[in-house]
Formats: sequence, structure tokens, C-alpha cells
Amino acid sequence: ESVVSAMIADRGALAPVERRATVLFADLAGFTQMTEKAGARGTVAVINEFFDSATEIIGRHNGIVTQFQGDALMATFNLSVEDSDHAAHAVWAAQDILASVRDTQFGGQDLSVRIGVATGDVMAGNVGGGGRQSYTVYGDAVNIAARLEEMNKDYGTAVLFTESTARLAAVSGARRMGNAVVRGVNAPVAVYSLAE
Repeated sequence: ESVVSAMIADRGALAPVERRATVLFADLAGFTQMTEKAGARGTVAVINEFFDSATEIIGRHNGIVTQFQGDALMATFNLSVEDSDHAAHAVWAAQDILASVRDTQFGGQDLSVRIGVATGDVMAGNVGGGGRQSYTVYGDAVNIAARLEEMNKDYGTAVLFTESTARLAAVSGARRMGNAVVRGVNAPVAVYSLAE
């Protein structure tokens, strides 16, 4: 709704905005096996129920979902709704998504989710061509959040986030996992997880 309101105010242009923000990637683990078990129609039901739940949680924490892709979603905090506590809200959203997946069946299926969270300067706005546009976000924080989501497999964790996120969010009991080499990033990234 906030993006639509901004587009209407800007007559559809939605000029690019550069801002420090927090990006969250969430992806279902074991999706291929789940689709084999649930079938095509069942898979759509599972995905839609998960996305409904995750979107509601993200919205409750002042975030917006900017992209659905397969069984994954990307959300941003501090875009386009300004939020000085964006890092904390992103971590809280991650915690609530984990709790929801742990306590709920979606389309009759038990799910598992991996989440990556990163804070940094990003550029957001409409891109596209041929009369079609999409609201999207670019920047190192986007790439790092996506890589951290994948790296949960290596660390045996459900949520990984950057040091900048941990510091800004003042995450209680955050566990430092070490410095990780993140594909596409020159310097090693200090990686943290939620305390078990």
C-alpha cells in the first residue's frame, strides 16, 4: 500500500530513493521434496499460505515484501515506509516467521525456512521496460542477505545476519559465527545468528 501511494503521488514514476535499509530474504528448505509430496495444486496452496503468513508478519514489523520468487521472498525495512528501527524490526520479523513455521502447518505440510538479513545502503525504485515496471531494490545489502540465506545450510542455522544488523538491532544473545567469504563481496563479512 505504501508503494502504491508513493507511485500515485509521483504519477507512476517513483523516482529512485537511496537509503540505509535492512533487507530480509526467506526461502523454504526442502522445497523440491515437498513439491513431489504435495503435487502441483498442493504446492500452490502451501506457498500461498506461507506467503500470506510471512507477509502479514513482515507488515506488522513495518516491512514490505518487494518480491516473490518461487518459494522465496524478499522484504525491505525502511523502504518505502521510513523506520529508524528497521534492523530490529527485520530481526523480529525473522524470529516471528521462524515461530510461525515451527508452530503451523501450511497446506497440510510441515515447513522449514532459511532467512538472511543484511543492513546497508540500497537504491529502490521502479525499473522495467515496454510499459511494464516493477518496484525493486539494489545494493550490497540485497546481495549479502540473499547469500546469507543460502549459507544457513553451511552453518546449520535458520537465520544469519550481518554485524551491522546485529549492532543496529541490539540483538540480545546474538551469536557470532565468524567471518564468512560471501560470493560477490570483496571483504569477509562478520556473520551472526540468533541464540538457540
